[in-house]
Amino acid sequence: MPTLNWLGKDKVVNYAAQVPCHALDFKYNFGGTSGNKIIHGDNLLALKSLLPLYAGRVKCIYIDPPYNTGNEGWIYNDNVNSPQIQKWLGQVVGREGEDLTRHDKWLCMMYPRLKLLKQLLSDDGAIFISIDDNEQANLKLVCDEIFGAQNFVAESIVQSNSAKNNANFISVTHEYLLIYAKDINSTPKNWRVKKSNADEFKKRCLRLIKSGFSAEEIHKELLTLTKYPRFFEFDHYTYSDEKGPFRASDLTAPNSKNFYDIIHPVTKLPCKVGGRGWAYSENEMNRLIAAGKIFFGKDETVMPQLKNYLFEDDTSLAKSVLFFDTQATTKWVKANRFEFNFPKPVELIEYILQMYPNKNSIVLDAFAGSGTTAHAVLNLNAADGGDRKFILIEMEPYAESITAERVRRVGGSFDYYEVGEPLFVEGDINPAVSLEQIRGYVWATETATEYVKPECDDCAEFLGVDKGTAYYFYTGVLDSDFLATMRTRADSYVIFAESNAVGEEFLQKYKIEFKKIPRDIVKIWSDAE
Repeated sequence: MPTLNWLGKDKVVNYAAQVPCHALDFKYNFGGTSGNKIIHGDNLLALKSLLPLYAGRVKCIYIDPPYNTGNEGWIYNDNVNSPQIQKWLGQVVGREGEDLTRHDKWLCMMYPRLKLLKQLLSDDGAIFISIDDNEQANLKLVCDEIFGAQNFVAESIVQSNSAKNNANFISVTHEYLLIYAKDINSTPKNWRVKKSNADEFKKRCLRLIKSGFSAEEIHKELLTLTKYPRFFEFDHYTYSDEKGPFRASDLTAPNSKNFYDIIHPVTKLPCKVGGRGWAYSENEMNRLIAAGKIFFGKDETVMPQLKNYLFEDDTSLAKSVLFFDTQATTKWVKANRFEFNFPKPVELIEYILQMYPNKNSIVLDAFAGSGTTAHAVLNLNAADGGDRKFILIEMEPYAESITAERVRRVGGSFDYYEVGEPLFVEGDINPAVSLEQIRGYVWATETATEYVKPECDDCAEFLGVDKGTAYYFYTGVLDSDFLATMRTRADSYVIFAESNAVGEEFLQKYKIEFKKIPRDIVKIWSDAE
């Protein structure tokens, strides 16, 4: 498989493993408990710090990284020359970074972040990345290397109606959506998305009315609204096409060769049958008739058709060419007086979330921008009753004033965090970090669940019980005096302590696993790839 090389690659290939876990300092909650998170800070540090709780749990990742266009004239610096990235490149790549081209810098920035995103993905999860021509080719090769070329799903073309009229040659009105699975064999197949009959009907009607079509012309146009069958019911109005034979092959149905009598409800004569027979079995056809889903036409000479009601939604396979109007989201952002240009259309993220058919998934956006991903999650949850959770990471100062504020205005609830101090410094616990943060880190690493300080009559070192195992974190010597303070009965025990003064035989007898502080907590994620 071809691989991509660039100046500085050797410094960043394994850098994700060297990034220290940082404390995520809780600042406030808005709207009540929900499980949603907004994190302000360097997304590289934030992603590493999410690993203890979320490694292998995120079903859907969407990122809209800087396109590296060189355009520095708007608030979301679409370039890798921001002060934060320059500082990071200097620390990681060193003086060699002074000779990096714009593409070298972008690749150095993206590589370790993609490595961490892969660790956060569940085995059946997928990542969706928006990109344009500036880095599309480079990103494809890097993703083949990190996620594996065998896990490539598709590269969709996303067309917008925002023409770039200042182009030197042609007006570029599209970008790309690069899609990779964590494990193509574990990821659900047959990705389908909803088509709203009612929405399509209303859009078509509005367009025709604005265009000044006559009633007869509008009626004719509405007959083309769907391919099979060309029939809709909207309130008390019916639109149907009774001209010409209706072929059974127009229906998405098995190649049935069965011929049976379906009696027309008015003429009481057998209805017309297509050349391949009925599209459905006799039992299924009778069920559809009883459910009012079959349109019979004026008499038995018209092939019965399946009704599509406007209050029902169809589904279709997701397409590799997409069209989304960017104006609606842009107008919403400007109407709410957010200084943010070129937000992604909410409908695009909703489309992505529908492609991954899990209504209870964790959705992560590591380049959150104006918060479109959270907006889409909230919209889709309201529409289908889902319980998706979002995690947004934004490093720019507007994480509070734009990203979080937008979520507030659309009725979302969340916990807001800042990336804090590293948990460990030179192999030891950072004294600037609270003991509760270390306890939370240990608990999340061991159980992959959120730490909640227990309320019980056990000793202060008790963390909780998970799957029959009781956990303790003790900054002292594991000896008989400490064991005497333990009150919780469990099937087994894990005790973190600075040293062990009881024999191995005793530990085995009482099913106790000793883990040394800080050795066994520092190394947990330091070598993870």
